[in-house]
Amino acid sequence: MKMVGDDPGLRTDASSARDVARDPGVQLRAYQQECLRTILERYRAGIRRQLVCLPTGTGKTVVFAQFPRFFRMKKRLLVLAHRQELLDQAREKILRANPDLAVDVEQADRCAMTTSHVVVASVPTLAHASSRRLEQLSPDEFFVIVVDEAHHAVAPSFRRVLEHFGVFDPASKKLVVGFTATPKRGDKQGLSGVFEEISYARNLPEMIDAGFLAPPIGYRIETDVDLSNVTVRHGDYVPSQLSRTINIRERNELLVRVHKDLLAERKTLCFCVDVAHAREVAAAFERSGVAAASVDGGMARAERARVLAAFRQGALRILTNCMVLTEGYDDPSIDALLLARPTKSTLLYTQMIGRGTRLCTGKQNVAVVDVADTTCDHRLITLPTLFGLPGGFDLAGRAPSDALRAFEWTQRNRPWVRFDAVTSLDELRYRCRVVDLLALETPEQVRDLTEFAWIATGSHAYRLPLKYGDAITLTSTILDEWEIAEQRAGVVTVIGRARTLANALRRADEFASGRFVDQLPLLARDVRWRHEPASERQCEILQARGIEVPSDITKGQASRIIALLLSGSSPRSAS
Repeated sequence: MKMVGDDPGLRTDASSARDVARDPGVQLRAYQQECLRTILERYRAGIRRQLVCLPTGTGKTVVFAQFPRFFRMKKRLLVLAHRQELLDQAREKILRANPDLAVDVEQADRCAMTTSHVVVASVPTLAHASSRRLEQLSPDEFFVIVVDEAHHAVAPSFRRVLEHFGVFDPASKKLVVGFTATPKRGDKQGLSGVFEEISYARNLPEMIDAGFLAPPIGYRIETDVDLSNVTVRHGDYVPSQLSRTINIRERNELLVRVHKDLLAERKTLCFCVDVAHAREVAAAFERSGVAAASVDGGMARAERARVLAAFRQGALRILTNCMVLTEGYDDPSIDALLLARPTKSTLLYTQMIGRGTRLCTGKQNVAVVDVADTTCDHRLITLPTLFGLPGGFDLAGRAPSDALRAFEWTQRNRPWVRFDAVTSLDELRYRCRVVDLLALETPEQVRDLTEFAWIATGSHAYRLPLKYGDAITLTSTILDEWEIAEQRAGVVTVIGRARTLANALRRADEFASGRFVDQLPLLARDVRWRHEPASERQCEILQARGIEVPSDITKGQASRIIALLLSGSSPRSAS
């Protein structure tokens, strides 16, 4: 089988892609085939360390299982993972796609043969300080390296392994592809230190809309437990302090009542903060007569397998856990998630949600219950925030897509609405009748950085309106950069990137000053005309759109509403 060699370009052609696409045993989805082609294209463009972002349940492992066939490799493939479940899953799927290859695991007492075509290796095993296992894998024998759950790749253990294979050498021709559903780390440490580019990405709403994942419906249950004094470290609550605060009888019994009211007929996976919390919650359910159990990392492997089998077969109605089922656990029949562990980590929350979004025969959706405790900053990650909705929003058993459609309508037709504090669809309807002029002002966090009339359009996005609905935009990316783009006639063109918001604003302002000289009087923020009363013509335009115009609206505010109406965007407060 002809494969990647010393040649800088991968040895594949159109026929290899057709072979993979036509093989009845492969059955790749269109986006998985597109992902393979994109990885090859970006490699040929010089991008050696790539990141692929696909939601849990959309087949990340299926994609890299095709590497030996798609790239017609002649050197060995290395797959790096950090948990046994991930290692075993990767080996199984690679063998299924490549039954003629020898696929071995390098972990603990399992050693890969020197004749194996693919090595699926445990990073803790390879990177252990006293181990010589890493030295036994010759860098020259491997050309393509896969990093599973790549959000862990900046950890010292992963870095040590990758450095052994020389992938950071500027002259290296090796291809490194990281796969993750959660590219944002809880400690906000960016992945750009390992990966050069996100070569392919699909997000959760896209995959749900396309029918590849089960849609979630959400409930918000508020408690009077106060998290304000729980320390936040590395982007999330300190588990020991969080456990002492939330692992109390009253809250645990509330979970039982919530399950009875909302999830009684559903197979429910419950996420807890630590082992003690998981056991106490399971005990609360058992006292109420619900078949429940807990699993944790300290259990014997056979006992954990027995409990998981009982849950899979329906003998248990609820299974509690602490951090052991967030990665590498697949049971598509799960149709309810009880999130008893509050978190500020998008990474952790996404992992938890991914346990319930896999498709299964007869499964219409997955019910997600966010247990929202009291906080002073209201920045918990919840199902609404995962879909770009306000953190305090209560879906009341509706799907996020329902709320998103309402927000999209509002963006097009009621551009003055501030979304940051909207808590329900009923409140959104009310706000659509009232113009909030404060939402049309340049936010405080950027006023000292620019003289132009920028508007916040999200928690990490800004917009400088131009004539005819065009604009310059700033957006924070998942590689911790600010992307500067120009939107003209509906076409978005990236014009640069910057590490900080201040530098992004400076570059964007310089671009606007050079490109749109004739519009500078319209872009400047502190000019007299902006503070004058809105013109009769402006009011007519707004009234023609069914907008009730406030008597004190200014020319600047009216101008922004009109510009936003033309572009289909809306002002949103930056939190």
